[in-house]
Amino acid sequence: MLKIGALAIEFPTVLAPMAGLTDRVLRQLTDEIGGCGLLVSEMIAAEGLRRRNRRTLEMIAGPPRPTRAPQFIQLFGADPEALAEAAAIVSAETGYAGIDINMGCPVPKVVRSGAGSGLLRDLPRLGAVVAAVRRSTRLPLTVKVRLGFSQVNVLETTKIIEQEGADAVAVHFRLKSDGYTGSARWELAAAVRANLRIPLLGNGDIMTLAFALEKMKSVDGVLIGRGALANPFIFREIAGQETGEKDWGGYVRRLAALIAEHYPERKRLGKLKAFTRFLVLSRPGTRAWKKRRTSPRRAAFSRRPSR
Repeated sequence: MLKIGALAIEFPTVLAPMAGLTDRVLRQLTDEIGGCGLLVSEMIAAEGLRRRNRRTLEMIAGPPRPTRAPQFIQLFGADPEALAEAAAIVSAETGYAGIDINMGCPVPKVVRSGAGSGLLRDLPRLGAVVAAVRRSTRLPLTVKVRLGFSQVNVLETTKIIEQEGADAVAVHFRLKSDGYTGSARWELAAAVRANLRIPLLGNGDIMTLAFALEKMKSVDGVLIGRGALANPFIFREIAGQETGEKDWGGYVRRLAALIAEHYPERKRLGKLKAFTRFLVLSRPGTRAWKKRRTSPRRAAFSRRPSR
C-alpha cells in the first residue's frame, strides 16, 4: 500500500500523466480493467483553469461514476498565484482526490513559458510554486520532476519540494535535455529515496512486468505511461491479479465505445488512432512490418509522373 498525505492507495502503481492521452476515456478504461492504484489526468493549464476557459473546464470533467482508484489532476504553469488559484478551484469544485504539479514536461513551448521542466532551472520559483499550492489546498499534493534540466540537480529540487509541503514526489529518471531518448537512469533512485522523508515514485521505461517489479525495489511506487498504453493489463499483472487471456479485441471495442460517448464524431477516429498505435509498441517485427507496408506507397508518391 502507498500513502500520499492522508490518502491510502491500495496499489503502489500510477497511470502516469500524458498530454492528450490520460483523458477521462483512458482513465475510466484503466480503472475498469483494475489493478492501478492512482490515475492522473493529462496536464491542465493553471492559467486556463483560473480564467475558467471553456476548453480547460471540459478537460477536467470528472469520471461519470465512482472509480476504484483515486484520481489526481495534474496542473502546469509558472505563476505561483495562478497555480494556487487553480488548485483552490480543484479542491472546491471537483471530485479529484489530489493535485500533481508538472515540473517535468520537456516540450519547448511549455519550457519557454517557464513551466514544466523550465522550473528545474529556477529553484526559487519552483519552491514558491509548491508553497503557494500547498497553502491553497488540503488535498494530497505531489510534484513530478526530471533529474534536472541539462545537469542532474534532483537531490536539490526534490528536497525543496519536500520542505515546501508536498506529500510525495515523482521523478522521471531522465534530464529535460534527454527528452525521451536513451535509457532512464534508475541507478540514481536509491540516492534520491535516501534523501527524502516523503514517498518517491519512479518513472521511465517501464514496459514489462519484470522491469516494473525490479524497479519497485528502489522506489515507493512507479508511474507507467507508454507501457500502460502498450499493455493495458500491466497494472493487473503487477498487482498479481488474474488476467486470463488478454482480450485485445474487447479492449479496443470498449475503448471505441468510450470515445464515442465522450467525443464528437469528428474527433473519434483521431482519438482511437492515438491510443491504439501504442498497442504494437515494442512488439517483435513491428518496425520491419511498418516499413514494408509504407515504403511502396512512399515510393509511389515520390515518383515523378511520366511525360
